[in-house]
Amino acid sequence: MKQQLTVKEFISAFDGGYSLVKELKEDINALNVYPVPDGDTGINMSLTLESVVNELKRLDDADFSEVGHALIKASLSGARGNSGVILSQILKGFGRVLQTADGKRLQLSDFLTALVEGKKTAYHAVIKPVEGTILTVIRRISEHVERKTYPSFEEALKEIVDVGWQTVLQTPEMLDVLKKADVIDAGGYGLYLFFEGFRAVVSGETPKPHRITQRVSETFISEAGYGQFKFCTEAYLKSEDLDFEQAKDFLSKEGDSIVLGREGGLWHFHVHTNEPFVVLQEMGKFGELIQVKIDNMAAQVEEHFQVEEKPFAVIAVAPSPKWVELFRSMKVDFVVSGGQTMNPSVGQLLDGVKHVHSNKVYILPNNPNIILSAQQVSELTEKNIVVIPTKNPVQAAVGLSLYFGVEKPLDAFFEDLLKEMSYFEVTKATKDSHINGWDVKSGDWLVLKDDELKKACTDWQCVVDCIRDLVKDDGYSIASIFKGEDAKEEESKTMADMFSELGLEVEEYEMDQPFYPYWVLVEKS
Repeated sequence: MKQQLTVKEFISAFDGGYSLVKELKEDINALNVYPVPDGDTGINMSLTLESVVNELKRLDDADFSEVGHALIKASLSGARGNSGVILSQILKGFGRVLQTADGKRLQLSDFLTALVEGKKTAYHAVIKPVEGTILTVIRRISEHVERKTYPSFEEALKEIVDVGWQTVLQTPEMLDVLKKADVIDAGGYGLYLFFEGFRAVVSGETPKPHRITQRVSETFISEAGYGQFKFCTEAYLKSEDLDFEQAKDFLSKEGDSIVLGREGGLWHFHVHTNEPFVVLQEMGKFGELIQVKIDNMAAQVEEHFQVEEKPFAVIAVAPSPKWVELFRSMKVDFVVSGGQTMNPSVGQLLDGVKHVHSNKVYILPNNPNIILSAQQVSELTEKNIVVIPTKNPVQAAVGLSLYFGVEKPLDAFFEDLLKEMSYFEVTKATKDSHINGWDVKSGDWLVLKDDELKKACTDWQCVVDCIRDLVKDDGYSIASIFKGEDAKEEESKTMADMFSELGLEVEEYEMDQPFYPYWVLVEKS
């Protein structure tokens, strides 16, 4: 019987908990109904735990203070989705206690204290705690262990698992949506599985989890939809100035399912909202945003119904909600939100690959800085990944709109099509610089053709004249203008009139991409 754990034993037990969650993640997914029935709770929890396990396994001859630091760092950086973010806060509190542990052996008393601290941290971070969820499971466990003493880790973990399971069974009586769907809570079940996997390794046994046969019905999912808010938005913020109460009040006005936590100068926030880019813009005023993640929950709910294997699937990166909607209307199988200054991670792209029902997946990165990340996805999956090197969403949208009745593969089609396209990016400089022989001042208009700076201008007419000179003699017949959030009607009209004078057919689209007031695609017929 163990009264303490070595670092090696703790890491092995943690790996056992992760392994059981990973093994049964589809069972967890099948229960996923709150806060949104998007079928990814098991995936998000397993990926969050995977990031921690990978970090812990890098430790060599560590003590528990190092383990605690690694636990906090990896759980925060690897957190995914509502359940994963709350789980990361539990692990963060747990890690805080381990950071203060002395030496290379973890006492049972410290382990139990860590559980209590995990509960406190999670409840503090979740702005409006809802009972009948993963929060209730960790609360009931912590309340139970605070009242008792145990002779060994084996005895304590057995009771932790028993209390966890009994609480999970009671969740439908605490949360009405679970009762209506006739399921237990997915996140709570995932946490129970983690503790059972952890217990089994410490006890030298094979895990004996309670398996569930419940499934959320498609009828219930169809009727429930995705709720009031459409986009799951989360990011990390490097800031020493952000005020917790101020941030909490702002996020509460913009959505729900809010989790807000801090470790040192790094904040992590999660919110379900209809205005993800408003949230990011406002939060970004307080520091540097990193590892931004925006998921279209409506699309994820729809994907719950996709069961038929497709010949191929398409994943596209979109820089704003209107681009997300456009790609969805083009039957793109999975849209990853991101773009300039908000490049999605390899993990986010991999999430999309895991969600789609095809073994051949085309990825349209739609930004030069995302192409390399997209190419790395193939190393992390057995699916056949083909990256089509689109530089912006304009190329992707036009290409997808033309890919009807074409017999050649999508990548071959795009390879030919991109030769017939040129695109312009029109934006404003944010700082003084020297680029391609141009002395650029902050606030100057910049005209880029196919990623190469062609002109730095102080006025709009100069922009239009530059594009005219670059287009007029090259045989283009169509100009598509995609207007961003900073586009102005008078500027758009001047540009459209110029193309018409050159004999080009002009198409205009009201989009809302940040940073680029205008993307212009010119094509030969």
